[in-house]
Amino acid sequence: MSCTIIRPKDRAEWLEERKKGLGSSDAGTILGASPFSSPLRLWRQKLGLDPPVPETDAMRNGHYLEAAVAEWFANETASRVDPDSAGDWLAVDDERPYLRVSPDRIFWPEGAERDDANRCILEIKSTSKIVDPGNLPLYWICQVQYQMGVMGIDMAAIAWVTGQPRLSMGHTWVRFNPAFYKTLTDALDRFWNVNILQRVPPEAVDEEDIRILFPRSEARHEAATVKDVETCKLYNELEREMDDLGKRLESVGTEIKARMRDAETLVWIDPDTGEMTTIARFKSVNETVLDEDRLRDEEPEEYAKYMRRYFDKKLFKEEDKDRFKRYSTTRKGARRFSVQAI
Repeated sequence: MSCTIIRPKDRAEWLEERKKGLGSSDAGTILGASPFSSPLRLWRQKLGLDPPVPETDAMRNGHYLEAAVAEWFANETASRVDPDSAGDWLAVDDERPYLRVSPDRIFWPEGAERDDANRCILEIKSTSKIVDPGNLPLYWICQVQYQMGVMGIDMAAIAWVTGQPRLSMGHTWVRFNPAFYKTLTDALDRFWNVNILQRVPPEAVDEEDIRILFPRSEARHEAATVKDVETCKLYNELEREMDDLGKRLESVGTEIKARMRDAETLVWIDPDTGEMTTIARFKSVNETVLDEDRLRDEEPEEYAKYMRRYFDKKLFKEEDKDRFKRYSTTRKGARRFSVQAI
């Protein structure tokens, strides 16, 4: 495996270079491991059918925090982080130039010679979730395995900053897995050479994909297969199980709310350290309520645009904020209940 390093003159040029192939963040999506996108939605963005996902506050904050996490990792592990590896650059596979990655940092472990043979990749994450070092998100693993494979590197570390259960940092080591890399690049090869170059859309994997592919239903029948019948039976079974779980969840939630009475938070005070951790919230909020009946009566065509099997309030709000506001009222005094991850 060999690669070529590309150092664009600015971020705009780096973004253009990324369009020429599949980046690290695409790997988990293509393998079906990303909670944020799907192969179909990524395919549409790559072909320019949909606009790129706009940068969110969380994405910007994560970029700003990279330097701090890298410094913490270097101090915690006595590693030497290569200062030249910060910034926007790419490693491009020489044989398959559509495989192109942009690691967050390169470093050398404590005591290692500072040469190419001992280089390691540092992937940096910021998250609001609790991180279990023994059970990392699969899309994180996809990223670093992809990066190691393209660059011919045997070891990586993932370092993160999280706000749960309190602000903290952590890290873990990941060794290159050739079998996993082959599985991953087989999927990337198909996605690039078949889906992208031949413009063949990937299959739908969730309801958002279904909405994109089939925004409206037609008055016709689709003949069911034996597998369809079995799938519908499974759906009914799962629906019954969810109903039972929903009743149990409501009962347990009621027990917690009754314990909290009029308090906003339920806290656990560690008897050994005295540290206080919030484990549940029951907070008063102003709730926005959409008057669907008025919208349907006054603007039936607008209502029909967002009517599937149910009225899609989220899409309505995203596409027409002014009209959503016009048909909404604010209800005061509601209390929003949540239990923190423990």
